[in-house]
Amino acid sequence: MLKSIIRPIVTLWEKLFSWAENIKPVEDSPYGLLRMSVHPYKGLPATLDDGTKVDPGDYVLELHISNLTLAQGMVAGVEVASDIQLLRLFREEIAHLAQLVHQGKLDPRIKAIWGVSMMGPALRRLGFTLEPMSESMGARMIMIWMTFLKWVFSPRDAKTPSRKKRKRQGYQYWMSLEQLLNEYVR
Repeated sequence: MLKSIIRPIVTLWEKLFSWAENIKPVEDSPYGLLRMSVHPYKGLPATLDDGTKVDPGDYVLELHISNLTLAQGMVAGVEVASDIQLLRLFREEIAHLAQLVHQGKLDPRIKAIWGVSMMGPALRRLGFTLEPMSESMGARMIMIWMTFLKWVFSPRDAKTPSRKKRKRQGYQYWMSLEQLLNEYVR
């Protein structure tokens, strides 16, 4: 019941935030699971596994999960009961993103894909490099917000983690466009 009261408010916030941060759906997305924004990177300089250097001011493609799509409870016949069940769909979404890069349909200034997530093991399986988030107050607030969003938008019958499980770690994830093309375009 509480979710049914909170969800419309958070949905409105999500829409306003998407507008303010210029977060858009990925063009012709197979499942509508990913949204993206292209912007100058504001973090610390980073060197990715393949040697790509990303400095503040370099353009990155930031990925966002579509909470509104997940809230439907079923995506392409796959029940949204756990992150691992969606892995195949996310792999297809990333492959589609690689095709867009290959076809020159994304901003040519982009150096890498970047974002923050609590789905570290799944992202590692998709080929992303992970870096644990700092213990700063800002990082903790992001993790609290993402945990709240997961609760608000999870379907009613989604599996809830056992209280005995460890608290999920927050990660920054990275993949250079060159690595994306090498791994996903054949």
